[in-house]
Amino acid sequence: MGERVSGSRRVVLATSNGTGMGHLARQAAVALALRGPEARAEAAAEEQVEPIVFSLSQAVHVVGRHGLRAEYCPSHHRNWMPHLSWHGYLAHRVSALLGETRAGVFVFDGVAPYLGLLRARAVHPDVAFVWVRRGMWRPGANRRALAAAPFFDLVIEPGDLAQSADRGATSRLTDAVRVPPITVRQEGSALPRAEAAAALGLDPDRPTALVTLGAGSINDAVTPALAAIRTFLTRPEWQVAVTRAPLARTGLPPAEAARVHELVDVYPLAQYLSAFDAAVSAAGYNAVHELLPAGLPTLLVPNAATATDDQLARSLALAEAGLSLHAREDAPDDVAGACERLLDPAVRRDLTAACEALPVPTGAAATADLLLGLADFPGHRPSPAERLRTVDLETRAAVMRAIGPSATSAVRRALGRLPSPGPTRPLAVRPILTDQLDPEVLRGDHPVEHLLPGSSPAYRTRRLAIAHEAYHWPENWGRDVTAGSPPARQEETPR
Repeated sequence: MGERVSGSRRVVLATSNGTGMGHLARQAAVALALRGPEARAEAAAEEQVEPIVFSLSQAVHVVGRHGLRAEYCPSHHRNWMPHLSWHGYLAHRVSALLGETRAGVFVFDGVAPYLGLLRARAVHPDVAFVWVRRGMWRPGANRRALAAAPFFDLVIEPGDLAQSADRGATSRLTDAVRVPPITVRQEGSALPRAEAAAALGLDPDRPTALVTLGAGSINDAVTPALAAIRTFLTRPEWQVAVTRAPLARTGLPPAEAARVHELVDVYPLAQYLSAFDAAVSAAGYNAVHELLPAGLPTLLVPNAATATDDQLARSLALAEAGLSLHAREDAPDDVAGACERLLDPAVRRDLTAACEALPVPTGAAATADLLLGLADFPGHRPSPAERLRTVDLETRAAVMRAIGPSATSAVRRALGRLPSPGPTRPLAVRPILTDQLDPEVLRGDHPVEHLLPGSSPAYRTRRLAIAHEAYHWPENWGRDVTAGSPPARQEETPR
């Protein structure tokens, strides 16, 4: 697999771990566009494009439903190795994958490129590195991440329906190529209502509300999700579908509890939106650009806990434009009142009419065209700004290695920053080695080394070497383990 397959070239589409499905869904949309008929027409007939997903998200298994090959890499949030070591580990993982696939383009979708990613960029000047950098950042948030821009050969900003309300750090920049909104929703891909409802276990003849907010218990009246659910259940003809399981039904009469349906592991949800008559959703990028272009009357309840995404500004702007309703997350009574409005057929008709005037999102195809245009990439030449940033990053990394994890955490606390997470030395553990994307294994508490399906024996050997460097892996434990029952994880030895 390390040799380039005749008649094929590869693009690696990477994502951060994120807090939802947004990064992963956008990269899946771009992958489908790269494989689509328009992209094939752009590429030479004898040189088709194979997109490969590389993700830090434990939900990466869902892209397999699109027939995509994917590889999982654990994020530093898993705390399976010292924080500084993780960046070196990520650099080795990216370099190994680029060597195996011989990809000519590496695309990162995330708000903050990792140090390990920038290190890999430095040793692969022949590969075009692209940053898909979503806008609508909270004012003042994440400014330090912008220093990574010179490392990339192209910065792409997906369009946002609320772009006019963007007041974040990227809103005044001119370094990005802006494309229309990117969404996995494809024109003509939605199922007919009866088919979509049957697939989800819903009654197609009853009006149906989709509630996709945080989890909770039905007898806990303080969450916005439950305020929405209970409001819809006051109308006996309505049924409700929720996307966050488990959701307890205790405290409800049996007849009402039977009208709440849990949608477990449904992806892509955009394919089934015809089954719904109204939606109550967070105001994240992915949800907004699936629900509104589909013409689904929607109440947006922005998530106030996001670190970078300015969901409040997005929700307010779209409500002011008449494209959705808005309610505050910390005001369940407001959510209930907005749901009462959503139950009004006239309100739903007005929202649908406004959304039907929106253009079809074509950002995935536009992004695919930009990536295909990098086929003759001449090579990366570091700018003075990139060289200075590289010296700064490597100097700080060298200092942290010299003083050790404990002292580094103390310095961070003295500067008012959170200490680096994770262990202070490599764990004494043998990771699971597998080429299967089993979500239960990925979400488990045992380290996982996932291999790109169909990869070469040489790649497997390289990955074992990387794993041995990342973990304290005694030789008498052997060099391999399948994705069956993992050996017991050993506690970190105190320093």
